[in-house]
Amino acid sequence: MRNYLIRRSAHSVLIVLGLMALLFIMIHILGDPVALQLPDDATQEQIEALTIKLGYDKPLYTQFVEFYWGLLRFDFGNSLRNGVPAMQLVMEKLPNTAFLAVAVWAIGMLGIPIGVIAAQRPRSIFDRLVNILTFAAISIPGFWLALMLILIFAVWIRVLPTSGFADFPWDTGWESIRYMILPAIALCPNVIARNAQITRATMLDEMGKQYVATARAKGLSERTVLYGHVMKNAAIAIVTVMGDELALYMNGSTVVEVIFAWPGLGLLIINGINDRDLPVVTASIFVIVLVVMFINLFVDVVYTYLDPRISYK
Repeated sequence: MRNYLIRRSAHSVLIVLGLMALLFIMIHILGDPVALQLPDDATQEQIEALTIKLGYDKPLYTQFVEFYWGLLRFDFGNSLRNGVPAMQLVMEKLPNTAFLAVAVWAIGMLGIPIGVIAAQRPRSIFDRLVNILTFAAISIPGFWLALMLILIFAVWIRVLPTSGFADFPWDTGWESIRYMILPAIALCPNVIARNAQITRATMLDEMGKQYVATARAKGLSERTVLYGHVMKNAAIAIVTVMGDELALYMNGSTVVEVIFAWPGLGLLIINGINDRDLPVVTASIFVIVLVVMFINLFVDVVYTYLDPRISYK
């Protein structure tokens, strides 16, 4: 396992470096990076000043080396809008995204027992109701649900705020939770539904296999068969999906963050693009890639604990 983790970490580093090289190439392919960061009516003096400030007057290979040197030092320069280090802005927003992502991910685990119960009672009223509701939850656009929540709870009833969540460190009391309720509700139905669907489908697939019939023939109780064998084998697929979901929401739920003005990575990237703030966008993408790599590595480790037969050599 240790050797595998070392190799996987090395592969992850290479992937990060490759993706950032691709980003560097895309920045230059899309046009003059300086022109992308200045308004259309910028004067020649402004263009030349920013070109020198950002180092774009140097040869391309020199820019590439300096880009990677900054990458290794987590230094992407200062935000063109705020004048503070871009990585500092990203690290200020990352806890906010993590707070929302982990909350949604944890609530989404409710889909697992729902899927288990539905798999235990195939073609029952409960199973059919779960199928209908999960299909509806996945089909509902997140932005529409977010707008409806704002209309109901902020405009009509006026019991929950729609924006104003402060950056980390937060108020640890009820106030922080109040700001999180509507964004979490907007994201949770989709997560719960997907977890319920994958759990139900995986459980039904496992229950149809020969080892389940053999376990029942040996006289094992249905509870032992279900939770001691079926659930254990189905857990791999469930963990995979949940890992992907956590990685997805750790990247920033852009639409929901914009609608609720949630100060996370998604909103930071959108503002960075609108402000033509390449240092902030680059730093945000770098952190997102690191987070995804770490979550995928963690999921691989969890596999070995769920199923000792899995061996990484």
